[in-house]
Amino acid sequence: MNLAVIGAGYVGLVTATVFAKFGNKVWLVDIDEKKIKDLKKGKIPFYEPGLERLIKKNTAKLFFTTNYKEAIPQTEIIFICVGTPNRNGEVELKYFFSAARSIAKNLKKPAIVVIKSTVPPGINKQIEKIMKKYTKVKFDLASCPEFLREGKALEDTLNPYRVIIGIKRKSVADKLLKLHQKISGKRLVCDTASAQLIKYASNAYLPTKISFANSISVLCDKFGADVNKVMEGMGMDGRIGPDFLSAGLGYGGSCFPKDVAALIRLAKKADYNFEILKAIQKANQVQIDYFLKKIVRLCGGSIRNKKIVVLGLAFKPETSDMREARSIYVIKGLKRRGAKVCACDPVAISEAKKILSGVRFFADPYQALKGAEALLLVTEWKDYRQLDFKKIKRLMKSPVVVDGRNIYNRKRLEKLGFIYEGIGR
Repeated sequence: MNLAVIGAGYVGLVTATVFAKFGNKVWLVDIDEKKIKDLKKGKIPFYEPGLERLIKKNTAKLFFTTNYKEAIPQTEIIFICVGTPNRNGEVELKYFFSAARSIAKNLKKPAIVVIKSTVPPGINKQIEKIMKKYTKVKFDLASCPEFLREGKALEDTLNPYRVIIGIKRKSVADKLLKLHQKISGKRLVCDTASAQLIKYASNAYLPTKISFANSISVLCDKFGADVNKVMEGMGMDGRIGPDFLSAGLGYGGSCFPKDVAALIRLAKKADYNFEILKAIQKANQVQIDYFLKKIVRLCGGSIRNKKIVVLGLAFKPETSDMREARSIYVIKGLKRRGAKVCACDPVAISEAKKILSGVRFFADPYQALKGAEALLLVTEWKDYRQLDFKKIKRLMKSPVVVDGRNIYNRKRLEKLGFIYEGIGR
């Protein structure tokens, strides 16, 4: 098939590459000229394991352009994958509407326009009205929300838990099912509003599990329990399951925070007060304060002028994405309390420098830890799971380790002479 994908971000670039891998001719359209120039040179705009290699393998089927006129007229299925960021609780749709107008202006033959961007349920009527202002060519609108995880985007696109297809006409569903036939996962065909709400509901429920685990972790600290064991016991119940029950510093990234906020706002517009999600937002915020109080206490009641090293900047391992990363809030909290902050990350330092000032950045954690008075684990990169703590003990001025992701062995570190605390342990 001939496809077009609008938007060269995480979702768009991965979607285009995977469909090209399956033998489709795919045009990837983005208005960012530098991004398209880089892609033509084989340089991808973000870190995602395996993606650069797969793009290079499929260059014969992948075409990059900033020009809708070059891509749209010859395609039969068009995916809209542009960003829909949150602006003060509102879903920002200007990029999405702009893409829809540009598609309509360049349609030359009937096509299916598939919405992958996260958009408010029921928006298809508005999009259809906008597009009909600019074209007389027939088109169908469908919704096929994405559920990929950054750091595992290729795996999730090739082997998703499910493929959701929201349509009006069965013939459209048949064509989209055929396009996805080489992709595994359960299929659900439904109306477009339900498809769009499935995405929001999923991205609100998972933070609910995370925040519940974090709230229990506080009680574990107070009662001397081990949150890892508590969550393991909970997860053994098939009705609950173990996923997203790891206590830590809370959720971040490009999806969970904005989609929780958007669903609260959408509910308010529909005259419903979504109290549960408001509590989830608050729980996520206070977890950072709880972590910072631990650090101050373990450092003798003050961190002013003390060298504190943060390991991990990206919002999760295997990505360079800094959007709503917990490290941002931890570092800002440390700086407000007068600490001298050093930070490490395997791939996200260049992105972090755009956001954080007054921080010394290091690629090598051992270099950063010379003379440090506390080590804070914020992002659980594999590199930081395998550190030489005997060496670190010799480097640090004060052997304090505060483990924000509960990945280290307390007994081992205490045996080496460290003062150790995790979250709920």
